[in-house]
Amino acid sequence: MKSIVVPGCQSRSKIQFGVLLTVLIVLLFVYPRTEIYNYYQQSAQWDSKVLMKSGVPRSNRNYNLMEEDVRFGKLSQIFGSKDNSECTLDYMNSKKLPQDHPCVIETIRKHYLNKPSPPNVPLKLDSDDDKDRSPGQTGVIFRLLKNKTNGFFVECGALNGEYMSNSLDLERKYNWGGILIEANPITFQKLLSRNRKAWTLPICLSLETYPTQVTFQPKSGDPGHSHIEGEAETLQKPGIPGVDPDLVKVQCFPFYSVLLAVGRTDVDFFSLDVEGHELKILKTIPWHKVNIKSLTVEWDNMPEGQEALSRFMEDSGFMRIGAFDFQFTRDVIFVKDLINT
Repeated sequence: MKSIVVPGCQSRSKIQFGVLLTVLIVLLFVYPRTEIYNYYQQSAQWDSKVLMKSGVPRSNRNYNLMEEDVRFGKLSQIFGSKDNSECTLDYMNSKKLPQDHPCVIETIRKHYLNKPSPPNVPLKLDSDDDKDRSPGQTGVIFRLLKNKTNGFFVECGALNGEYMSNSLDLERKYNWGGILIEANPITFQKLLSRNRKAWTLPICLSLETYPTQVTFQPKSGDPGHSHIEGEAETLQKPGIPGVDPDLVKVQCFPFYSVLLAVGRTDVDFFSLDVEGHELKILKTIPWHKVNIKSLTVEWDNMPEGQEALSRFMEDSGFMRIGAFDFQFTRDVIFVKDLINT
């Protein structure tokens, strides 16, 4: 018996196939881009009372590597195959993922970023007096920013959150928030115990535009001289066997990645003191994507020297307005050049 073909059924089948094909195209190419866009438009929604407003630029959603990963991941979900790519430290470091890649941002958020202490939790300081803990940077920056309150800082080389802190007084006296970064694992535990009202991370800032893992030398007698060792030359002295702790491995992330993880690209004050790698870190920053108003940068252990630092910062749109030359710190002060940029 010959089969009977009904024209109407054929038409409906073609229409259904066309609709299915359209849906697949949308899932593979349009929806991932929407995901990527939303990823960067939303900050980490962990605590609405303390989270800062996002300043993430929209242009960060267009890395091809990221889009390919999302598209093929969606394709594997649709057809039931297994996606073998994993967002691990080894994968992230070995692939040198871009500093705004979702894997990098999400790794920071999930495994390294600690929320600020609640406002009603008192600080735990070694001394309750109201003396400035910084060698002088806090007062200068506060005046430069016209006595600004409710500002935002980033302090890299934060030590224990009190001793020589360039941000503590801004936080406790003028209601600033911010980010505290300390790579020394021993000192970082003390920092956590202070109940600072700032995001805290036990990492180092990467000397590259991608995540890296480095060898780090903690110092026992003076934790402030702890530093990355062996990856790049500095003028800092190496550890003393039998006196200083053993070398440890520390994960580094680009400065810009940390800002994206917190959801903040507007920074009023950036304090950078990492015992010799300051210029290398500054060269990783996409200056056109961030808005940093002022910086203090230590140069004492930097092999490139103070003049190289000043030239780079001037080329990046900043003015050098002075320097500190104290017993414990030798910093250069920069402010954003609003006239020539």
